[in-house]
Amino acid sequence: MSKEKVAEIPKVLKVSADKLLKELVEADNGIETALVTTEDGFSVAIHSTEQVESSKLAAMASSLSAIGNLSVEETNTGTKYHSMIIESDNGYVLIMDICHEAFPMILNIVASKKAILGRVIHSAKSVVDILQGNASIIDRII
Repeated sequence: MSKEKVAEIPKVLKVSADKLLKELVEADNGIETALVTTEDGFSVAIHSTEQVESSKLAAMASSLSAIGNLSVEETNTGTKYHSMIIESDNGYVLIMDICHEAFPMILNIVASKKAILGRVIHSAKSVVDILQGNASIIDRII
């Protein structure tokens, strides 16, 4: 049995993700935790206002993304899911796929109920655009 080689996320993507997540969490917009994972559930970068188990959040994001994709496929509502929002009594969980051509990833955000959901979604989409190459990473790092 041969082991499939998993592509290593390039350092520039890890550094970019780390910087962007730090900005998200420190913006005081109700985001408590922001995490970027690989499609198979390994943490790439995380920033949080509290102690969290990144491995559990990464696995959860991977599973929810897979469920989202399967749901879209099985219901014939499109060819690919883009995001999922879970609302609870104390906050929100937002999952967004990062469709990087060579290194697909997942953004997972945990926000408090005080967060303005539209702003959280807008901020998350900006991060996704940058990490999937639709916006300039270099401009954000400098």
